[in-house]
Order: sequence, then structure tokens, then C-alpha cells
Amino acid sequence: MKFECSIFIHCEPDETFIFLRDKEQFQQEPGSPVLVLEKITPGPVGIGTRYREVVQMFPLIKGEIYSTVQRFEPPRYLEETFSGTGMEGYLAYEFIPEEEGTRLIQRETIQFYGMFGFFAPLMERMLLKAIDARLEGIKALLESKPAGKQ
Repeated sequence: MKFECSIFIHCEPDETFIFLRDKEQFQQEPGSPVLVLEKITPGPVGIGTRYREVVQMFPLIKGEIYSTVQRFEPPRYLEETFSGTGMEGYLAYEFIPEEEGTRLIQRETIQFYGMFGFFAPLMERMLLKAIDARLEGIKALLESKPAGKQ
């Protein structure tokens, strides 16, 4: 499954990049399926940095996902691979300067296997909604903060 979504954010590319680079430092929204998000590699973020997430996948089913930064080019590209409970994939962010802000493009490829492969068509619709909602949430959060206060 492949997704590509974009959103315009009234925020400079540097600030948008920093927000996604430091994703483990920001509080998840109420109702978020992400229960835990932690950086497990010490030091500054760069190629090879690893993260661990615990995600509520279905009622009564939690999954663990590990991701690794594969491309790190501030403030233009941030990409990672991930794998975990019944899935593996690739997530890329591109930060394009536009007048008065940033065009944030998210590209994601995800493959489900095992029991989750059976539910792939249903999960595809759920994921597209979740990606759109996440981008809207990032936009709202970044646009509500004074410039330079990320």
C-alpha cells in the first residue's frame, strides 16, 4: 500500500522539520493510537537514530513498532524505515519552501503480513484517514505556536 499526502503549513521549513525530527518530545493528542513514542538511540537525531512506539492497533491489541532514520537532510528530507507487529514500511517527509510557509509532503509505503494481511483493505482506508488527520494536527499545532518557539 502506498500513500502520498500533502498540506500547507504557515511555518518555516526549518521549524516544521525540527518538529518532526524531535517527534518524541511532543505530547500525543487525546485519543491518539500512539501510546508510547521514545527515541532509543542516544545523541542527536541523524541517520541510524532508532525509535520505539507502542500503538493501539485494535481494541485489546497493542503493537510495537521500531523505526530507523535512513535519510536526514535538514530542512528538506526526513525518512525512515519501520517494522513491527504485522507490518513493515517506509515513511518519508519532504519539506518544500513556499511563500509564507512549508508544503509538507508525506509519502508512506506499508506492507501488512500475517493476520494483519487479511485486514489490509480495511486498514488502508483507516490509514489514509489517520494520515490526513495527523497532517491536520501537525498544521494546527505548528500554526498555533509563535514563530521560533517549536
